[in-house]
Amino acid sequence: MRSGNAPRHPLPLERPVVTLSVIIPVYNEVGSIGPLLERVEEVLDGIPRASEVIVVDDGSTDGTVEQLEARRRNSRYLRVLRLQRNFGQTAAMAAGFHAAHGDVLVTMDGDGQNDPRDIPGLLGHLDQGYDIVSGWRKNRQDNVMSRVVPSVAANWLLAEITGVRLHDFGCTLKAYRASIIRKLHLYSDMHRFIPGLAAAVGARVGERVVRHHPRTEGVSKYGIGRTWKLLTDMVVLRLLVRFSGQPLHYFGLLAIATFMAALVVSFVAFVDTGTMELVNYSTVVLPAIATLCFCLSFYFLMMGLLCELALRSSSARETAYAPIAREECFT
Repeated sequence: MRSGNAPRHPLPLERPVVTLSVIIPVYNEVGSIGPLLERVEEVLDGIPRASEVIVVDDGSTDGTVEQLEARRRNSRYLRVLRLQRNFGQTAAMAAGFHAAHGDVLVTMDGDGQNDPRDIPGLLGHLDQGYDIVSGWRKNRQDNVMSRVVPSVAANWLLAEITGVRLHDFGCTLKAYRASIIRKLHLYSDMHRFIPGLAAAVGARVGERVVRHHPRTEGVSKYGIGRTWKLLTDMVVLRLLVRFSGQPLHYFGLLAIATFMAALVVSFVAFVDTGTMELVNYSTVVLPAIATLCFCLSFYFLMMGLLCELALRSSSARETAYAPIAREECFT
């Protein structure tokens, strides 16, 4: 006879709550992704955290998806997300961030150049009080002229713009606290600017030297031709970091500059600099330029006021760029 206290059906085993998510965006990496996932899973087997691996396929056309699906059936870590077309690395990473269950996120490239053995070191550095730990490919295994030299210049500019002193903003191998990354809105190629964007809202950013291997399969999706796009994104980053909370400061500077230019042009147009008397020139060029500068000054001022109004009437301040507050304990 069955005991009255015994359950009628066996209770299902509960899966452990995931605390670590490894996110790997891939695009046409059929030759690299298999060996990389083997190495990642070996490393995760030795980490005492419930983990998952999220591979985001960014519209691959070379058989990468089929290989991922076949591997997923025999993996206790792997999840596969597939984008309908090639959106770019930032969109793929944002999709992975959105789908991740862990409170710690690690990103890495799918080409096999990042080494999964560096993941425990990044996690240890994160536990020292950082919100983001960025990898530094100190001994980078890429073409010097097309990859390394432009990267050094870009990293110097980014450090000057953001005030975050990292050696390697472009290294995908990074560890994040999920609570930080979900405060940021990523688009274009903004994935490389995450440390600067996060630091702007108070995140603590650290850096750790990581391994870097030469590419053995496939071809790089990046080259020197992306330099101009990177430069334009830097301008956007400058605006986001310096003026996202107070846009009137930026447009106000432009309004003051154009207003002063209008005064100078008006003075030259209507005052004889030798006798300091008003004159009446027959030309309309300088008065037209002065009028244009006055109109631009008014335009910039109105744009600043409209941006301030939009910022205060929306939830942008509380979501995308809300400052981080920590409760400190004192003994």
